[in-house]
Amino acid sequence: MKGKGTGSEKGGQVKNGQVDKRQHQKAEYDFDRTIREYLRQGREKLIKDLTGTREAIKLIANDKARDFMLVTDRGLNKEERDYLVEIIISSMCQTFCYGYGIGKIEGKTNSRVYL
Repeated sequence: MKGKGTGSEKGGQVKNGQVDKRQHQKAEYDFDRTIREYLRQGREKLIKDLTGTREAIKLIANDKARDFMLVTDRGLNKEERDYLVEIIISSMCQTFCYGYGIGKIEGKTNSRVYL
């Protein structure tokens, strides 16, 4: 007999544990897809709309590179300094995009996101 709630996989029914796992995987996939879309939007916004923010990031990155040289008591040639500044800039831009994306998710769901 193929009754309701038997938990058997026959007759198209799936065990409860498998249903929960599939629902969890779908929710995880939806979250990943959503955060990627919001990261893309954040990057686009930073590139197109927020020129002042981009300039501020560059200034802060130069200051941080100078602070690094002072703290470590080590001089860097121009190529090394430029490379360090680019690493700092890319990290700050990535951080901005994640903050933008997480903020959008928190606003949409009205709940906190913990990573």
